[in-house]
Amino acid sequence: MANNPATNPVAAASDHIALPPKHLRARPVERSVLARFGSGVLLALAALLCFWLFVLPVIVVALSSVASHWSGTILPDGFSTRWFERLGSSDFDALTTSLEVGFGVAVLGTALGLWLALALEGRDRRGLGAIADALAMVPNGVPSVVLGLAVLIAYHKAPVDLSSSAAIVVFVQLALVLPFCYRCAAAGLRPELTVLREAAASLGAPPAMVLRRVVLPQLVPAIRASLALGFAISLGELGATLTVYPPGFATVPIVVVGAVERGYYLPASALSLILLIVSLAALSLIAARVPRRRAD
Repeated sequence: MANNPATNPVAAASDHIALPPKHLRARPVERSVLARFGSGVLLALAALLCFWLFVLPVIVVALSSVASHWSGTILPDGFSTRWFERLGSSDFDALTTSLEVGFGVAVLGTALGLWLALALEGRDRRGLGAIADALAMVPNGVPSVVLGLAVLIAYHKAPVDLSSSAAIVVFVQLALVLPFCYRCAAAGLRPELTVLREAAASLGAPPAMVLRRVVLPQLVPAIRASLALGFAISLGELGATLTVYPPGFATVPIVVVGAVERGYYLPASALSLILLIVSLAALSLIAARVPRRRAD
């Protein structure tokens, strides 16, 4: 017979294979417990790292803004609101300027990024489309200080002199946020959206109606992401802005850097905390869902 060890060498060899003791064999339950324990440890380490890198600095800034004195101790010696009370009109003017520039840059960057993504959709990325795509991403590969210096040198003389205008700050920040806005819009142009556009066009809808009734409603999440990202980048931008800003112009990062250079850490923390709260409120408004109106 086939299972006879005398006639079947494989069966004979298998009879001599020694199996490990039962207590050494892996059990599925034990492996699942170890896997859950390992994933829990990794999750805890990731949470601790995120807390250490992102949450703890914000807590320190918040404590510094209400500290009456803080030097050489773990916690402040006392708490006070005097740093908020000492903020002057110039500080709040800088806050207003930061918000205005941020909203303007976010809206312009989103509009240009959406237009560029729609223009390059479906194009061959080996020709003109590849060149345009690469040019749109160039600011991501250039240091912000270098980009600011290039803009300042290019637009500080007639016929286009922006060196004494706040428009040069908007221009250089727009160049910095455009790659991110463009990528957000391009990611939202899914293949099924192209099918919907072609179907609407085949039914006789004009291009403007297709854009308004088909494309833009499908791109609302991408537009929100682009607005939020452009606004956040603009609020925190310092390198290029510090290179090109004209006399009399100031944003919150510029004011904060000036205060830190003079050793005024606690007043700088107070202004930074206000900017953080206002920016979070603005980002919440951008991300808020607008309820759709139901047809009667």
